[in-house]
Amino acid sequence: MKNLIIPILFLIISINSVAQSNDFPFESGEKLTYSAHYHWGLFWMEAGEVIFQVDTENTQSGKILKMKSIGRTLPKYDWLFKVRDTFSSTAVYPEMKPLTFKRSNSEGKDWVRNSYVFDYTQNLLARDMESNVFARRIDTIVLPNVKLLDIQTAVYYARLWNLEKAKPGDQRLLQIMLVGEFFTIPMTYQGKEIVKHENGKRYRCHKITTEVVAGMIFKANQEISIYVSDDENQIPLVVKAPILIGKVEAYLQQSEKVNFPKEIIKD
Repeated sequence: MKNLIIPILFLIISINSVAQSNDFPFESGEKLTYSAHYHWGLFWMEAGEVIFQVDTENTQSGKILKMKSIGRTLPKYDWLFKVRDTFSSTAVYPEMKPLTFKRSNSEGKDWVRNSYVFDYTQNLLARDMESNVFARRIDTIVLPNVKLLDIQTAVYYARLWNLEKAKPGDQRLLQIMLVGEFFTIPMTYQGKEIVKHENGKRYRCHKITTEVVAGMIFKANQEISIYVSDDENQIPLVVKAPILIGKVEAYLQQSEKVNFPKEIIKD
């Protein structure tokens, strides 16, 4: 699970249908930059950076979305634990059906490389996976009869849900492919809440929580809290995730080419 902490922080919620609206909360060229912080008691440090980018491209088969996220530790902490993570995917626009997914992770002495190709004509998923702890595996499996997402596409697919219509306690199940396996992740809408950013300002947000899988990073029965901007952009502003020792928090620092005028309400 440790190689998945960056994208898991930004999973928001699944929806039953993305074709309900023609208004996307993001557009080609959007770029979001987050600072990643580690907190343990009185110890607090800004340890890394995560960048999300989305673009569109016209192909012979139609318009597609191209999504990419990059996570890295700050250079001054590379000697302690160096992280260089890249996730990229393409998906059919506007249905958000995944087409391809690539993952390249390097964290300390560990590395992982995965790639998926979704073939909807034959209902198959081609996988190519390898790491420093297991040999390369290339295979093809049958796609399940559910709305399956790769973890990168899920980040953007999640933002399509109209949170203004959600009620506290509403829950959705997100079906995703992680480390070559299928996972169902429950996501719960908690309502609106004022959250304090690390810049000292307070923002009105939608709060969503998700359960985590206990393992090397997370304790059992813990939740990740995601605070999404209370505007049409529905951008994650703050993410808080308890881990085995301390907690990890992420804060939006920069946003470029957002689709709607910013309407974040400050308290």
